[in-house]
Amino acid sequence: MNRLILALACAGFLQLAHAAEALPEWMRYYQMAAERGDPEAQMKMGWAYEKGDGVEQDEKKAVDWYRRAALQNEPTAQYNLALLLIEGRGVAAKDPATGIDFLTRAAAQNLTAAQSYLAAVYERGEIVPKNDAEAVKWLTRAANNGDAAAMNNLALKYAQGEGVARDPAQAVQLLREAAEQGNALAQANLGTVYREGLDGVVVDYAAAREWFARAAEQGNVAAQAKLGWMALKGQGVPADPAAAMKWFVQAAQQGDLDSQTQLGWMAEQGEGVPKNEALAAQAYRQAAEKGHPVAANNLGTLYRDGRGVPTDMTEALRWYRVAADAGDPMGQINLASLLESNPATFDEALTVYRRAAEQNQPAAQSRLGWLLLEKHQDTEAVQWLTRAADQNDAQAQNNLGVLYESGRAVEKNPATAAQWYRRAAEAGDAAAQNNLGALLRDGHGVPQDLAQASEWFKRAADQGYAKAMLNLGALMEQRAKAMPAAPTVSGVPATAPKPSAPAQGGATLPLNEPGAPVAQPLQ
Repeated sequence: MNRLILALACAGFLQLAHAAEALPEWMRYYQMAAERGDPEAQMKMGWAYEKGDGVEQDEKKAVDWYRRAALQNEPTAQYNLALLLIEGRGVAAKDPATGIDFLTRAAAQNLTAAQSYLAAVYERGEIVPKNDAEAVKWLTRAANNGDAAAMNNLALKYAQGEGVARDPAQAVQLLREAAEQGNALAQANLGTVYREGLDGVVVDYAAAREWFARAAEQGNVAAQAKLGWMALKGQGVPADPAAAMKWFVQAAQQGDLDSQTQLGWMAEQGEGVPKNEALAAQAYRQAAEKGHPVAANNLGTLYRDGRGVPTDMTEALRWYRVAADAGDPMGQINLASLLESNPATFDEALTVYRRAAEQNQPAAQSRLGWLLLEKHQDTEAVQWLTRAADQNDAQAQNNLGVLYESGRAVEKNPATAAQWYRRAAEAGDAAAQNNLGALLRDGHGVPQDLAQASEWFKRAADQGYAKAMLNLGALMEQRAKAMPAAPTVSGVPATAPKPSAPAQGGATLPLNEPGAPVAQPLQ
């Protein structure tokens, strides 16, 4: 019996010895040092188990070794342990509080990575309350250690005055230091400073292109897209759509959906490439299927109009709805314009128009106001028409003029009607030109002026407006025969006005270029 116990013990010892021998030689020495309490060796053992370097990956063992070293104040172990605890790896549950404690200990020991990460934690405010002052504090310490990413992010704080007094000069200095170290994001952001200008920095397209190019060479998507926009708009160089397309292609190949959408628009318009609406639809679809709202809206318009794809109102509705649900106001306007034609979806159309109107879109405000008049909801209708008219929507201005001339929903006031008609007429609205002409002819709200009346009738008639042709003809006949004035044909609202975008063929405008920040939060 004793011999059996001894044999089993020897077998167990040999098995352990074999396992130990299976470790790489360097690991065996790390393990021996770690077991004797050396914190750096313990940290290295934690790293090996976390990454599966020389041993089978085991995050629980990684946590154990990191914790041993962290409790001995080893900063790298504190940082690595903090990340595992925050992310909930190698432990039963996430423990952000303990993670932040170890992260702070590492940052206090001047570990740059910990300082930058801690700054990002305070910047985002997800696991601790957002605190810009604390973010600035740790970014400053990391930047003082020469960390280019921290310099870039600290520049944002100085540029916007978040957590520190606003200091554009300091922001530019930090961006330049980081950019000269080769940080691509800082290079792109410095390019933006020169392209857009900042307090104390004069717009310099040549410098902007230089920094964008350096960032683009490192694969920075934002810089590639910016170079595309500069080439397209001719900023610092003659406009070159072909060069713009090259940069947009590079950005799109890296997944930039704005650039993908812009490629669709260029193919649709024939800029940089021969016009190809089928290719435009393909480009829009690639971005729309990933949720890009402008691409979805523009694809919907192609389906609505049968350009590049067969006419398909079901598909048009589908893609407009994708854009509208993502909050795109043009998608909302186009969706509502289709929904309103069906009595079963008319109320939904009002809801969708209202969503766009609440985003301060004058075309939606104007159309919503008109439809509410049809439903005799006059008070709200006047509110929306006024908001649109104040933003120079000509249809809304004309329709407000009709209300003031007729006294519907507002106190009758021909003089105010004339003011609204004139604003719309000068913007080229044919109905308003006719209506203003009628007031001038009759001296209604304005002094009578037959010459001016004739001029406005002619402008509207030249646009094919039938009632203006009738009024102009009657006025000419009156003059020719010196007979009394003909009955007034005035107060003509824009009959069921459509929002400007659909009426102009589909809201497939070039993608509005988003304003680039001076810097981005640390990822």
